[in-house]
Amino acid sequence: MNHFFIHDTPIGELVLEANLNYLIKISFKDKVLNQFKTESINKKNLILEKTIEQLDEYFFNNRTFFTIDYLLTTTSFFKKVLEEVSLIEFGKLKSYKEIATILKNKNAYRAVANANAKNPLPIIIPCHRVIKSSGKIGGYGGGTINKRYLLSLENKTGNFH
Repeated sequence: MNHFFIHDTPIGELVLEANLNYLIKISFKDKVLNQFKTESINKKNLILEKTIEQLDEYFFNNRTFFTIDYLLTTTSFFKKVLEEVSLIEFGKLKSYKEIATILKNKNAYRAVANANAKNPLPIIIPCHRVIKSSGKIGGYGGGTINKRYLLSLENKTGNFH
């Protein structure tokens, strides 16, 4: 049985989902509000408690990386993309095209963008650190306002269009 917890953050309420051993998903509450049975919400377990603690440290105390065990259930290509994205350091940026090139498929930047759009663990896997090669901010599942907030939080300011 999975456990869910709604956690309030500076970028809105996040729905955290975990099984007994792994964090499975982080969703923006406004996008998934009607998908849960009310009796399954706000049932914490150790993984959720650790996730809440580390998210709070990220937002308020300069945590720069996460040490949460998570499980990715996606295609092998998306998994490779997200694993590469997880290596982007706090305060750094990469473009979709750079990630495609690292994965030895420089023309797959749209597929890289699609993998980022379907990232089940935003913030933990920092897809907000991926931008267009033109320097424009690109999209974000939690909205571009939240993407700008996260980049600003990490002191990565710039001219994001």
